[in-house]
Amino acid sequence: MIFLPGGYGFYPWGYGGLGLGGYYGGYYGGYYDPIGPSPTYWYPSSQSDDDGAIRIKVKPTKASVYVDGYYVGRVENFDGVLQRLHLSTGPHRIEIREPSYESLTFDVNIDHGKTLTYHGELKKVE
Repeated sequence: MIFLPGGYGFYPWGYGGLGLGGYYGGYYGGYYDPIGPSPTYWYPSSQSDDDGAIRIKVKPTKASVYVDGYYVGRVENFDGVLQRLHLSTGPHRIEIREPSYESLTFDVNIDHGKTLTYHGELKKVE
């Protein structure tokens, strides 16, 4: 087992400590979800002066979100008033997946300093 100090997923070091672990990457500024479907991937989210963001309001909220092919978290992490996914300016492909539902894929162009909101609902596979 590899221990990465810091963050929500590593209780011996407490909530939000320093290091690579935890939500929004702790020290390195990416997103890491130790419970997600692919915990070895983390997407380096942008939080520079040259970024924008997207708020994702899709049901079910437990669905997984991928940006440009990389897992970034669940819808519930990016759907609140203060929650959003920071991305670098320019085009990105967002895919939302959940077992027993059809995947939802859309392209978005992130503008500097702006937050977009995407509303949708995954369709149940019969």
